[in-house]
Amino acid sequence: MSWIIEPSDDASSAISIQGNTVTCQKEGFYGSPINVLWKDPAENSGLYYWQIEFIQLDEQGSVSVGLTTQDHFKAGYAIKAIEYNGNLADGSALLVGSFGDRIKRGDNIGILLNLTDSDMKVHLFLNERPLGLAFHIQAPFPKPLFPVVSFSTNGEATIVHSKQVPTSLNRQEEHFD
Repeated sequence: MSWIIEPSDDASSAISIQGNTVTCQKEGFYGSPINVLWKDPAENSGLYYWQIEFIQLDEQGSVSVGLTTQDHFKAGYAIKAIEYNGNLADGSALLVGSFGDRIKRGDNIGILLNLTDSDMKVHLFLNERPLGLAFHIQAPFPKPLFPVVSFSTNGEATIVHSKQVPTSLNRQEEHFD
């Protein structure tokens, strides 16, 4: 498994990879996101769980995580993916605003994919707290699916494919003392 960098001049100069860690450092304005794909395919029925930890992330700009296919993995805004950045989007439109908190430095985002022949369900987790069912798509849908990170700011992320799958899937509200 390895990170695949989008085919663009911006990405080739901004992205560095070390194992399962990807760093994006670009001088100046991000005109469009820089996308990286983790080459860990989900193509057979079953549960797939990835955790993406943002070790470093600048406060200006944003980052999103999600799933895409190799054919839909493109540079910048041309990517077609189901994504979370606090909101839910499908690569061309906002689907749900304020689904969860905006991703920030130190956050760990969990993506649980339940893939069957008839549908796919994606549950999201923020710092191990279930945000709930984010996407439910009926067959047919393209596969295999791959985790993707879209940087619109400088940052560093590490991905892990975990065999330990969360058992609590229903949305849990944050509690304040």
